[in-house]
Amino acid sequence: MVLFVFLAFLLGQPTGLAAIDFAETIRPILADKCFTCHGPDSAQRKAGLRLDRKESSLAPLASGAIAIVPGQPAESELLKRITSDDASLKMPPPEAENPLTQQEIESLQSWLAEGASWEEHWAFVSPVRPDPPPVKDFKEVNWPRGDIDRFVLRALEASGLSPSAEADRETLIRRVTLDLTGLPPTINEINAFLYDSTPQAYERVVDRLLDSSRYGEHMAHYWLDAARYGDTHGLHLDNYREIWPYRDWVISALNRNIPFDQFITEQLAGDLLPDPSTAQIIATGFNRCNVSTNEGGSIKEEVYVRNVVDRVVTTGTVFLGLTLDCTRCHDHKYDPLTMNDFYSLFAYFNSIDGQPLDGNRKDHAPVMKVVTEQQQQTLNQLKREIQGIETRLQDDWDSVDQQQQLWEQQFKNSTVADLEKEPLVLNDWYAMGPFKDDKRYLYRRQQGPETKSGTNISVAEKFSLATGEKISWKHHPEWKDGEVHTGFAREPGVNFLMRTIDSNRAQKIKISLGSGDAIKVYFNDNLVLENNVTRSVEPDQEQVELDLHEGKNYLLIKLVNYGGRSGFYFKATADLPIPAEIQAIAQRDPTQRDDKQQDELRQFYRFKVCPDKDLAALVAELTATQEKRATFNASLPTTLIWRERAEPKPAYYLVRGSYDQKGAERPRDTPAILPPMNKAWPNNRLGLARWLTDPGHPLTARVTVNRLWQQLFGTGLVKTVDDFGTRSERPSHPKLLDWLAVEFIESDWNLQNMMKQLVMSATYRQASDMTSEALSRDPENRLLSHGPRFRLDAEMLRDQALVVSGLLVEKMGGPSVKPPQPDGLWFAVGYSDSNTVRFVADQTPEQIHRRSLYTFVKRTSPPPQMSTFDGPSREACSVQRERTNTPLQALLLMNDPQFVDAARALALRTLVAGGQTDRDRANFMFRTCTGRHPTIQELNELVEAVKVDRDFFTANPTAAQSLVYGDSTTTNSVMQKAGAEAGKTDIENWAAWTVAANLLLNLDEVVTKN
Repeated sequence: MVLFVFLAFLLGQPTGLAAIDFAETIRPILADKCFTCHGPDSAQRKAGLRLDRKESSLAPLASGAIAIVPGQPAESELLKRITSDDASLKMPPPEAENPLTQQEIESLQSWLAEGASWEEHWAFVSPVRPDPPPVKDFKEVNWPRGDIDRFVLRALEASGLSPSAEADRETLIRRVTLDLTGLPPTINEINAFLYDSTPQAYERVVDRLLDSSRYGEHMAHYWLDAARYGDTHGLHLDNYREIWPYRDWVISALNRNIPFDQFITEQLAGDLLPDPSTAQIIATGFNRCNVSTNEGGSIKEEVYVRNVVDRVVTTGTVFLGLTLDCTRCHDHKYDPLTMNDFYSLFAYFNSIDGQPLDGNRKDHAPVMKVVTEQQQQTLNQLKREIQGIETRLQDDWDSVDQQQQLWEQQFKNSTVADLEKEPLVLNDWYAMGPFKDDKRYLYRRQQGPETKSGTNISVAEKFSLATGEKISWKHHPEWKDGEVHTGFAREPGVNFLMRTIDSNRAQKIKISLGSGDAIKVYFNDNLVLENNVTRSVEPDQEQVELDLHEGKNYLLIKLVNYGGRSGFYFKATADLPIPAEIQAIAQRDPTQRDDKQQDELRQFYRFKVCPDKDLAALVAELTATQEKRATFNASLPTTLIWRERAEPKPAYYLVRGSYDQKGAERPRDTPAILPPMNKAWPNNRLGLARWLTDPGHPLTARVTVNRLWQQLFGTGLVKTVDDFGTRSERPSHPKLLDWLAVEFIESDWNLQNMMKQLVMSATYRQASDMTSEALSRDPENRLLSHGPRFRLDAEMLRDQALVVSGLLVEKMGGPSVKPPQPDGLWFAVGYSDSNTVRFVADQTPEQIHRRSLYTFVKRTSPPPQMSTFDGPSREACSVQRERTNTPLQALLLMNDPQFVDAARALALRTLVAGGQTDRDRANFMFRTCTGRHPTIQELNELVEAVKVDRDFFTANPTAAQSLVYGDSTTTNSVMQKAGAEAGKTDIENWAAWTVAANLLLNLDEVVTKN
């Protein structure tokens, strides 16, 4: 028989055996064993043969041989080489680490004999909606309920398996509530579902969950993994990075159920949309979540390349499901992706209007202020107050105007010679800032006008902040010499003061200065004073003598604020004259002055001369209100955004991926293997987003629905969720994947609609019980003969403990919080200069009992509760979490202070609301944690355990006291929530039920989705 089959292979005759499937059998063999030397990578390709391309495989080689001759195995060079006994001819070479197996050789022989059918890799072909296959009904288990089930059922039938019955209602509502909100259902929600006997009962539950704000919070944690969101830079000092408004945008967008193509577009290119909203610009924080650094010795160009590479690789993983990182240094060895493809995508992400090095700042430019409606109202109110005061200062003041007229009289009879008697004029102050930088560099690094050393600075000249915003000098005629002036921003930064001094001859003057923190003084291109100090501003802290030359002299003062209240003091030791220009205006008849002259005269008199106390008080009020506005404005959060440079930065092919080895310039373009971008679209990130979400794109929708499937079932239809390339695992249900992708697109990318279809399916609703037959035929449940069962994610475990205990604080959005964690973790990886070197836990329940989504993520030391349960560090894009099972996880659940807090609170909740008897309370606690009633045996064991522990704590009251009041903050909060009844609880009973609660929160059934 074997001889007959082999002869049939050689002769190309059919054997009557099942045809070899190219996509399922042959391409994986070629990719695994042949593509290294005969694949996409041109640098490694041998003999000019590409076995990933049909035309190359069928074409004559230089030797005249043809690798594949359909239907003629004996003529195919491929077969000759893989079966050769000659070491110099055999392929793969004898020294290859991954030789062909005998079964693989036979598969290739059969395929050649059958005609060598060829098809393109499924992932690179646009999906077409397939018709759901006909199947028989399994009415006893309510199969099928919809089109999804028909595809699954067809695969089950082909494997001789049958679907499982629907999970019981308690299991089902717990499963779907966890999957759509990340939290378990309450007993009242379970009861309402159990008592609802209408056919629409389950659908009503699904609709309620999708409508909950908890839905967006839960779905966001999957997306933030992919977006590599974190609260620190991720390298070196790993300082705080303020980008939490982007996280809040993700939650809001998911709750608003904006179309997923819009969700993608706003994150990739919200700033390029016509008249973008604040929210759309915040969304571009997706592009800014990459790890960054400001480490000393870092090479700017190298960091720039690394930042852009991260964005390209993230885009490839999240939207394309392709391993683009392979093509940074060489053409892909397995997929038809080239270095040219990589650096053409690179060109879309390299033109940010900001610097690569992050300055160790929380607001590494470009950034924007994020102002709530209420905060904007406060700013508007302060603006109105300032404008009101300024208006009052400009109003007619009869008494002041009369004093000014008397003052003007002294100039009426002055001659030109009289005006020239005074040789010195100090002109008005101008101010600019704040310029921001890392605190270490504020003093020694030059910013803005300092780069000109104080020479010839025009009041019309503008300078750029780190954000790219250009700012102008602000005129301050109200600043009188001899007074302390504040009103600068309280956060660290640099402000500059500038004034000119006119002198009709060379002379010396002495000035006295004061500053809030460090000061530098430049005079006529010379640094005449510097003092790097931390202090509060006071008069006469510094004195310096200035050498004036004839004409205009330039004074520039740099004020460095290291944080807190800042200000300056200035006074000239000599009596300074009234400027000649002012005297000249005062000499004129009032009817001969123009408006500008009249205003200059009034400004000078009111702010520099007038002794009126009421006017002085109003000036002081203006200064105080300006300071109040500056302080409030400094407190407003910022978020990292994307802003495009005015002129795109050129991108280059980098030889071997090295930042300093530039090859040819690369234009913006999409990978050649995929459909080209519509020429009507702009060739920028906005066009790229439209290309990704074009209905004909073969990958984006497939990749997305596959991750949704993984989210619900534990494994994607394509198991390799981050790799849809030629070495990916073939979809378990290829037609179902295409059906879902097309359905997603044709529903206008409605994410909630897709989630609803998935959880409404009979496939999803199955019980998790596995039969021995299913275990032997389908051990990984890829055919879906039963429901999903896997451990909850890290966030869900902690949030579940908080919600069943009654501790959860459901406040949405805002800055990240720091629940308790073991001391020293941050310090072990931190630098002394870092602002995250020491972990300081938040103290109030409103902070420490919020959902885990809001926990502060320090990338070099992620929250241990998260990392222990396989949460990613967020240093890189992650679309698939591992699920490990270690003893450390059980130790954490039973001993971590947060879980002990939850056990303590759940115990008190049970004592207050669970009934009057131990059995009632045990039933309440068990059902609260698991979602179901306990069996008689389970109930008896739990009651007995409580009795034993109660006896122990009665005999050991100190131990009971320590357990119940281990954290007075949490205990007091729990007792306040429980109300007056909590005060009636004896300590020994509370402690015993705390142990029971601690046990239940660690049960496999509680930490697992069944």
